[in-house]
Amino acid sequence: MATPSPSLRENSVSCSPYASAIEAVKALHVVLASVMMDLAALRRTVLDDPSFAELYEKNLREASKTTRPLVNEAIAHYDAMIALEEENSEFNN
Repeated sequence: MATPSPSLRENSVSCSPYASAIEAVKALHVVLASVMMDLAALRRTVLDDPSFAELYEKNLREASKTTRPLVNEAIAHYDAMIALEEENSEFNN
């Protein structure tokens, strides 16, 4: 699992709930982009020739190389937000 950068952690501490919500939307955007890339690779493959399953797999791997780092960053951000929320809830309880 990816580790969030120190600047992400420092920024999360000073963020308002609104800013945190925007960061969550940003992470969802990354996930949506990943799905869109997968569908684009599938569409290209199927429209070219349905028998090209190997081509689809190649296209998917290429899209994955671009998408995986973005998804890892989004997951790391979620983990940082969860850890921050857990720390803050300890003080509030």
